[in-house]
Amino acid sequence: MMICIVIKGPTFEEAYEQIRQAIAYSDLVELRLDYFNSLDLEALKILRNEFTIPMIFTLRSQAQGGNYTQTEGNRLADILLLLALKPEYFDLENDILPQFFEELSKYPEVRLILSYHNFKETPDNLEMIYQEMQKIPAFLYKIAVTANNCIDALKLICWARKPHTRLIAISMGGHGQISRILAPLMKCAITYASLKDDQISAPGQLSAKTLIERYHHKRLNPNTLLYGLIGDPVDLSISDKTHNALFASFDLDAVYIKIQVRPEELHDFLQFAKKMPFQGLSVTMPLKEHVLAFLDDINPQAIDIGAVNTLYFKANKVLGFNTDGFGALNAIEKLCLVNEKRIVIIGAGGAAKAIAYEACQRGAIVTIANRDAEKALQLAKSLNCVGVGIEDMQNCYEAGYDILINCTSVPLPISPDYILPHAIIMDIVTKPRETEFLKQALRKECRVIYGYHMFIEQALGQFNLWFENRYINVEGKRMMENEVIRALS
Repeated sequence: MMICIVIKGPTFEEAYEQIRQAIAYSDLVELRLDYFNSLDLEALKILRNEFTIPMIFTLRSQAQGGNYTQTEGNRLADILLLLALKPEYFDLENDILPQFFEELSKYPEVRLILSYHNFKETPDNLEMIYQEMQKIPAFLYKIAVTANNCIDALKLICWARKPHTRLIAISMGGHGQISRILAPLMKCAITYASLKDDQISAPGQLSAKTLIERYHHKRLNPNTLLYGLIGDPVDLSISDKTHNALFASFDLDAVYIKIQVRPEELHDFLQFAKKMPFQGLSVTMPLKEHVLAFLDDINPQAIDIGAVNTLYFKANKVLGFNTDGFGALNAIEKLCLVNEKRIVIIGAGGAAKAIAYEACQRGAIVTIANRDAEKALQLAKSLNCVGVGIEDMQNCYEAGYDILINCTSVPLPISPDYILPHAIIMDIVTKPRETEFLKQALRKECRVIYGYHMFIEQALGQFNLWFENRYINVEGKRMMENEVIRALS
């Protein structure tokens, strides 16, 4: 498995510096010559002689997603001139006239990468495409298709994990980013990366530094176990940073990825997930309640809550648990025990349900306030507590409370006037660390509990479920805390 950093110039001086920096992270580089200002063969020859790192030459037409603007005849003529420089690899599209490939026989030192691109979709006939491509002798066969959703990405990954030789499989776009991380699990010969996160050459591409340092890409292999986060959105979560750091610290052959999954995709997602080496998943909004219908077994406490935040794959079954409630309450009880304390919870979603349930179990006096008052009343009835509309926060303020928890994603869900001075105020949002809600609380000299405190506690609960209490001890908890602080800094 090789990491290839894409070099786009556009000047040869800039390309030189890009290659110099890339050497620390890559096994080879791809010169996207269609993005260079000019095809100066002498300058390119000098550039080649400056480095020993293997190079792929690519001169992609605009019709194939590249930047070469001249006619196809001119492009083929330029390709022949570039072949004379004898790069280690040359990337050519599979739709080039068959007789042109005969020219390649004049350059046996050059290894052909035959490419198929689909910029619209992930077709159902991937195997047929692969077999058709093999009619043209090549060193590697690259199939790059567009993922319009997570199902497309998983479709490609599951197909590529079947026995194939000399394959590079890429799911393009943001939804397909996981295919770049999981390339070693598909036995792909090459995964393409950018030099820096702001220099991507294709949607969904990651920097080589991120692949290596966050996802420990060099350690991944076809037997690596999968964990991840599902929800929509997932981009702000720090869990891929924290969990992968812990996996590396414990020397676990595992990787944690983030996958954007919409409620209507859950059924198909879980069917694909069962075909892959998934062992566990974290679940975030808006899936915590929706996912219940697709699980094989649910922990009794999670049934009572009516939401799950943790999935555990075992014996081809998907089991559901909830660690949100005790995660939040454990964080709160580091400041004070909640028994007989008055707690107001803003929101009535999956996290709010779990926190309200656990607070009631620990003897708190709970009020649930929500924009949809009926939803608050229904949840309150199931827990034998009080439910009100968000417009009744003034009454909550006047009646007094000890603890106020924001369980919504809204930065400031209520007027700051209703934040009681000196109360304990909590926001379950992890990032940003200091939400507007907490800023207002600090101005009133409240004691605040940051969302990352809950994140740590509930994540430790997930690790204990997935790994059956083998790793999370005092040392493991300290490591998790350090990684969370580092991720938020």
